[in-house]
Amino acid sequence: MPVTVNQQVRKDVSLFSALCLIYVFVMTMISLIYQTIVTLFQAIRYPGNLERIQKATESFMSRDGSYYLIAVCAGVFIFWLYRDGKLFKSDLRTQKRVMMPKTFGIVLSFLLLGQLGFVLFNQIFEAVLNIFGFSLFKAIESASAGSDSVTMFLYAGFFGPVSEELIFRGAGLRTFEKYGKVFAILMSSLIFGLFHGNIPQFFFAAFVGIIFSYVTLEYSILWAMVFHVFNNLVIGDSLTYLYSFLPDDIGGLLHLFILLVGASVAVIFLFKNKTDIKMYVQENRSFSGTYKQAFRSVWFWIFAIFMFLTSLTLISHL
Repeated sequence: MPVTVNQQVRKDVSLFSALCLIYVFVMTMISLIYQTIVTLFQAIRYPGNLERIQKATESFMSRDGSYYLIAVCAGVFIFWLYRDGKLFKSDLRTQKRVMMPKTFGIVLSFLLLGQLGFVLFNQIFEAVLNIFGFSLFKAIESASAGSDSVTMFLYAGFFGPVSEELIFRGAGLRTFEKYGKVFAILMSSLIFGLFHGNIPQFFFAAFVGIIFSYVTLEYSILWAMVFHVFNNLVIGDSLTYLYSFLPDDIGGLLHLFILLVGASVAVIFLFKNKTDIKMYVQENRSFSGTYKQAFRSVWFWIFAIFMFLTSLTLISHL
């Protein structure tokens, strides 16, 4: 790989990783400012009662998603500036391939495979941590919490997925695409997983990121948005809501059955199409040394370490 390309890979990975870190800080600052405003409002409601003020603030912040809505707008603006206005133009370009019903079903089966992997990982990792006196419960709860308010519903079901697709499959994927489709898919998905700052969610987000990236490159980012919204809104919130009308054991078994059926379809598809998948990887592989140069990015490792340390705050003592 030419020296100039070596340098450009590191530059692109570094800049995108640094902007993701800036986005995390912006989200944190918006959250702190919003929390301060809520605290002042609660102080007016319960003057002098510090304990009541704190509990009311924590309760409100855990349910309300207004600051998330503000944060994602700020995030999209950051990456719109980064892409020099291309985020809503060439970054959203589509391919000529048509999303057929069969393909739609296959993609959904992979989302269910990811959900099953998420469930199994949580149980295994939780069991291992319990041996050493720790628990992943806070991380799991954070990753799988439902929508308790209209604003949280809007964020988790629509604005969150759409903004993440614009940032990671729009700005990120298109930035890395010139180094090969496979590199673009894997690198953007890795950063997408790290961005969540949650160990269980990292593996799930990275996995579905691969799916959404492939859909974006071969079909359209609009379809990636549809699948992302479907994952959050239907597989996440809607099924959880429906299960609430059933006894816990029955709801749990039904959910497991749905995941197993979907995962089975995905595994069968992988097995039957392994030759085509290998061919796709070969045809869209990167220049030799691309990954080596990408992982020499200092800002990528700063971002990765910071998000890993953030994820450790969600691990608690039993």
